[in-house]
Amino acid sequence: MLCDYKVIRKNDFKKDVWSGGTTTQLAIFPENELYKDRKFLWRLSSATVEQETSTFTPLPYYNRILMILDGKIELNHSDTEIINLNAFDQNEFDGANQTVSKGKVVDFNLMMRKGKCTGKVKNINVPKGSKILTNEINGFYTYDNYTLAIYNYKSDAIINIGNNIIQKLYQGDLFLVTYKEQISSLRIEFENTSEEDSEIIIAQIFY
Repeated sequence: MLCDYKVIRKNDFKKDVWSGGTTTQLAIFPENELYKDRKFLWRLSSATVEQETSTFTPLPYYNRILMILDGKIELNHSDTEIINLNAFDQNEFDGANQTVSKGKVVDFNLMMRKGKCTGKVKNINVPKGSKILTNEINGFYTYDNYTLAIYNYKSDAIINIGNNIIQKLYQGDLFLVTYKEQISSLRIEFENTSEEDSEIIIAQIFY
């Protein structure tokens, strides 16, 4: 399988301030695009919401998936839908919504250009001293590229992808693997090498 991969360490992320707290850009594609220009295909970030009530930045050209990593939040989308999320719950919504949140949280964000990109997010808990095996994709897709993003939110872990890509991730690291050919399944093993449970976030992006 033809693929490119890289690890982005916690200390290499770009951090910024937004109206509700701080945000950390984990990855953006294309890599040379700037978030403020709104020309990217997809973006991964993690934010802290430090105000009890916050208004999300409008992103009319993007769909979003928001997963809560710590805390709980209420999302009000344009006064038409109210969603309550606890840790590791998620909500996919239109970035054009006027979204107001209540609650202080740490979150994980996937932004996807409408009509050009789609994706999904999930979390995996790996108890200390154990291994978890997953099989991702499970079927063919209609896009040219597929990126697997593994964010090690808590603790340390060894990632084994397809028995040929092995990488150790420390807490806060991101592992990106991009395939430029069709694959129907992907075997991933997560090994927890620390003394506490690992919480790992997986984002799959098709574009």
